[in-house]
Amino acid sequence: MKPNETDYLAASFLQISQDLVKASLSGMTDIEITTVLGTDLLNAGVNISTIEIACDVVDPEVELHRVRWHSHTANAAKTDLSVHVFPYMLEEEITVLRLNAESDRFASVLQGRGTDAIAFANHLEPDVTIGFFDDVMSFFITQEPGGFKPSDIDLLHLVTPVFALALGARLNAAAARTLLQTYLGSNAATAMLDGRVGLGEVEQISAIVLFCDLVEFTHMTEMLDAQSLISNLNLFFETVTRPLSRAGGQVSGYVGDGVVMFFPITDPANEGALCATAVNAALEGLKALDMLNDDPSRNNRPSLRARIGIDLGKVVHGNIGSAGRFSFTIIGSPVNRAARLQALAKEVGAELLMTANLADKANIQGSSFGNHALRGFDSPVDVVGFGNPHTVKP
Repeated sequence: MKPNETDYLAASFLQISQDLVKASLSGMTDIEITTVLGTDLLNAGVNISTIEIACDVVDPEVELHRVRWHSHTANAAKTDLSVHVFPYMLEEEITVLRLNAESDRFASVLQGRGTDAIAFANHLEPDVTIGFFDDVMSFFITQEPGGFKPSDIDLLHLVTPVFALALGARLNAAAARTLLQTYLGSNAATAMLDGRVGLGEVEQISAIVLFCDLVEFTHMTEMLDAQSLISNLNLFFETVTRPLSRAGGQVSGYVGDGVVMFFPITDPANEGALCATAVNAALEGLKALDMLNDDPSRNNRPSLRARIGIDLGKVVHGNIGSAGRFSFTIIGSPVNRAARLQALAKEVGAELLMTANLADKANIQGSSFGNHALRGFDSPVDVVGFGNPHTVKP
């Protein structure tokens, strides 16, 4: 290699590497990072027409996360483009694959698209990434007559590992956030990412708490095989929690066939309106279960019905457990009362029970179920609730 070519490679590699690292550190998206790479390659004299990227992501609906960039458009765009080159490279453990006009395999890839192409597979070891994210596949196409120059290929060899690391850092951060939100909920995930990871790091908050339980679950465990049991349980949770989550409720945790949800009360002035929102969302969940059970396609499948208890008050929210294993959850009297109200619903033939205090704050008129002593509490409470049909009277 001539001295001037060596200087060109060194200067171009340094500039592109710096730009990619800065893009990743500044929180640019995967699309924006790919745009930086394409723009810098053009500025370095590499006549890139198209860049295609594929890598693993946490998404049950797609096999690979894909990005495509074109030199004639201002920005990259996400796409569902199917690239047969990448699966082939992974199966054959090929790290670099040239696809120019002289190649027999995948020659059709270039038809009408370019004169030359090269693909790279950059592997990330488990110690430097989240396990599922282990390969960044990059595919470069040129329309330059005669194809890529040797210096172009040399530069691409140098910059693709840096690009893979920059892109991997960005997507791994997004994946970590998605995983935490999926398993912990949005508030808990935010707290974890903000550094509240120590045992005993808690706060006291005001909240509306709902305890929801699947009716006749024990009978289902004896009647259904394991896969059917879990499928029905997951369908139950999805159906009953969807309107609550949409209304702002958060899952604190699943307890067997039950789920604990809560609505944080951040502004005391909105307490009454939030109580009404929580109750109506819970009733909407019960209606959704009724519609599900009436679906003809569920013929001969077990009915999925719920009983719900609701209360409000001060709860402790944060990391609770032991040094070896703890959870981000809520505890307190409202949680226990909601659980007792849910159990009481079975005794009095209701589907949803709440304290009269909560019903008053929500300005909701349900049926009175009398004054009851709840196990573990010294003072009895007036109880209001709903049976079937689920109607709320303003």
